[in-house]
Amino acid sequence: MLHLRAVRPRTRAGQRTWLRVALLFGLVTLVAVGLPSRAALASPAREPDVQKYLGTWNYDMPDLATGLNIDVLTCPGGGNGCNSPFPLPLRVPQVGNVVFSAEPDGTVVGVTDQGCHWHFAATPGSLELIGQTQSCFNRAFGGTATITQWTVTVDGVHERESITAISHQPTGDLIATVRYGARTRATGVGGLNSFSRFLGAYTYDPANSQTLVNTVVTDHGRDYPAQGTVWFTSELYGTIVAHTPEGCSWTLAVQGNTAELNPAPQTCALATGTLGLHYWAVATDGEHDDFFLAGTNDQHGQSTNFYLFIGALTRTAPCQEDGHTGQTIRPQPCQSGEG
Repeated sequence: MLHLRAVRPRTRAGQRTWLRVALLFGLVTLVAVGLPSRAALASPAREPDVQKYLGTWNYDMPDLATGLNIDVLTCPGGGNGCNSPFPLPLRVPQVGNVVFSAEPDGTVVGVTDQGCHWHFAATPGSLELIGQTQSCFNRAFGGTATITQWTVTVDGVHERESITAISHQPTGDLIATVRYGARTRATGVGGLNSFSRFLGAYTYDPANSQTLVNTVVTDHGRDYPAQGTVWFTSELYGTIVAHTPEGCSWTLAVQGNTAELNPAPQTCALATGTLGLHYWAVATDGEHDDFFLAGTNDQHGQSTNFYLFIGALTRTAPCQEDGHTGQTIRPQPCQSGEG
């Protein structure tokens, strides 16, 4: 997955400063809202039903062509004139989940898999972010964002959302917008056929440092391509193991179309040091994987934080490779020529 080799500094104005480009949802400041005095005399209105929003919701597979579940980062006010280390707009596929829970005061809190908490008020037709702004320091990616608008609607097991946020960067603020967000309720693993879509060999698509596709960036201002093949196997329903090119194995738990690092963090001992992951979320449709990944590389006494914000894999074999033995759940037995 993360092929370890010498990395090169970017040459643009010295070392290149990399953005924390994921949506960084987090802690909030609530704004008290008073009722007009005449409202106290009116008959109490029926409180909106929040039950339909509660539970775990996974992002559907992102689609760059339609804009589905794509976070678009732009300069404030539009254009491309702000200080950014790469061309804007930058399009970042969104994966992962949010868990909506009811609060005693009738509001709803949404907790993302990146550890941020967001508070919503229920209206007759939607959930709306409370107050004009809420901010979060994202523990997974070490950056802060402020959300100014987040609207959620639900129809059965399908959720729709739109988000506008400010991504606070070392080089200045950017506007982050998800205009067409869609999630599906996750109630468990999702069945054997759904689970089996994760399994097999998935190979990295070609890296592109201009769009950050399969480009690992570090807090030392360097980048390098993610290359090779990741083998996903399983010996326990609901749990997959990712065997990555550098020789590490990582355990992820599956809910619906999404698998997440579990437990987190995890480490892998290498001859020259230790590789660690503290966040990894993978969404699949059985042919392609989209993912976010973050970790630490401790090599030769030096520690480097690394991030793969736009990970993309394509399935190249549907069954388990001979090199990984064991009783593995897979979509079908390996046939001649499949691995």
